[in-house]
Amino acid sequence: MKTINIIGIVLVALLLIVLLVVASTGLIKIPVLTSIVGADHAPDLGVKSDPGLFESMLEGGGITLTDPSGNYCLDCDIKYSNPGAMDIYVTSSELTSYLQATNNEKGPLKDIQIKLGNNNEAEIGAYLDLKDRGVNFAGPVYAKGRIVKGSPATLRLEIDKAKAGWVPVPGSYLDQGENELEDTINDQLAKMPGLNIETLSINDGQLHFKGDFPKTASAP
Repeated sequence: MKTINIIGIVLVALLLIVLLVVASTGLIKIPVLTSIVGADHAPDLGVKSDPGLFESMLEGGGITLTDPSGNYCLDCDIKYSNPGAMDIYVTSSELTSYLQATNNEKGPLKDIQIKLGNNNEAEIGAYLDLKDRGVNFAGPVYAKGRIVKGSPATLRLEIDKAKAGWVPVPGSYLDQGENELEDTINDQLAKMPGLNIETLSINDGQLHFKGDFPKTASAP
């Protein structure tokens, strides 16, 4: 059993990145996007992953992962339990380090970077490969927008722009992806016992979460 200071809300951040899967999965049906070539690496948002930072988080307390970190990919079956109070701040580098440590092995998204800004804005970039999941798409994906508290147990999204490969996502698809992602996230949050979002804000390059969040996560 490994106890790590992944700062609870990281698991919520994991759900946010489903945006990249949802948007790309829908858009790859458009012929111009399925013919994208030459895009073989994730967008560089200037946020560095630091294995040492992830290791230092392993020494902390707060969240218990009952299985190897590589099992906690974006589409892995994760179960949550043991809710408790949290009041934490997370930097872009901490989120990026955690997400790469947990997703690079098994997940469809590799080399994830998250850049936190102000006024609840964040950018997300990664290399998405869905071929093993029966979808003919592999390439860089990017999204920028805001995440805000919807209720004590839900989130609301405001996506400004997204790209699949190097092609911008048209507005109509962006709106559809935003709605689908919001439903997906809130369906997952509904499975978290005791979840209570008091504060969720992004400012000065840090994410602040205060409330109650599951402290144990299992991904056998």
